[in-house]
Amino acid sequence: MRVINQMGVSLMELVVTLAILGILAAIGTPVLLGNIRAAKNVDAQNTLKSIYLMQKNYFAENNCYYASTSRNNINEFLFASTTPAEGPITDASKNDFDYSIIPGPLGATGSCTGSNSNDYVAIAMSRSDNKIIYKINQQNIKTGF
Repeated sequence: MRVINQMGVSLMELVVTLAILGILAAIGTPVLLGNIRAAKNVDAQNTLKSIYLMQKNYFAENNCYYASTSRNNINEFLFASTTPAEGPITDASKNDFDYSIIPGPLGATGSCTGSNSNDYVAIAMSRSDNKIIYKINQQNIKTGF
């Protein structure tokens, strides 16, 4: 009996291989997308925690909290960024969240004026899923985490 060397693959082997790859892709894609979403959410929560810490410093120097709906202003005045358009809070093409700091219920009363406030709520709102909203205030009370 002679053994003939086979130089390629049969059509059946190719079909089975493609079916296995299709099944793996069908299972793996949702898992991968879920992990990406979870990483974006954790990044937003960490950014809000950074805002909370920077607000403590700002309050120690100014006796007021900073409030702004502009990402560039938050970068410049709260994080003291020399390049406010680039970070540390990045623009829409690099993250999935819009950030803002609004005056809390006490607002701009007492010794605080203008964009400064006696209390604040920092907000991170997802651009891709408007149901995902994280908040933190001057007392480190978190919502949505």
